Amino acid sequence: MYTNGIVIQRYVENQYKGIDGSGFSEHTGQNWYFNDDETLSQVFEPYYDEHIGMTYWNLEPHSWVAACNTMHYIYRYIEESKKRGIPYRLLLCESEIPRPVMKTPDCKRRFLGYDYAYAGGDNYSAVYNEIPFVFPEFQLNHNGLFQTEEAIRAYIMERERFKKNHAPGALEEGDFTIFRLHELFL
Repeated sequence: MYTNGIVIQRYVENQYKGIDGSGFSEHTGQNWYFNDDETLSQVFEPYYDEHIGMTYWNLEPHSWVAACNTMHYIYRYIEESKKRGIPYRLLLCESEIPRPVMKTPDCKRRFLGYDYAYAGGDNYSAVYNEIPFVFPEFQLNHNGLFQTEEAIRAYIMERERFKKNHAPGALEEGDFTIFRLHELFL
């Protein structure tokens, strides 16, 4: 797996600790939350658009993960979050997608588990949105993620079987990839 970079997420206290950041709620954090802040989007969003959110541009599917590989930008995000009293967390993302690539930061980290989510955008997670409702037979770890790569691959195989036997649109279709996630502590 490639170390793609860091996703900064508004911290929410809950069992699910994966990459889904489709919007701020009591269940999931929000990824790159300053992009939606009218007072800060002009400061943070241009860099995001050019260097992180490349998944929206005309790239081949599965060629870019919306993660930051520039620590300067991450530190600016952290500084602004602290100034505004916004709790946050840092997710180190690894995937089979080759870009971007980042040297793993030299800091404390904690393994969270494996997620199956969009490579970009809001990182919609099939694990978070499907396991409790469609595939409850799969066991997740205390972070609401798969503990091993073998377990997540078994889920993906079952998901593909389900799609073949059900009407189109029964499950979300998208730019899914396997993520190995760690929480970073800078």
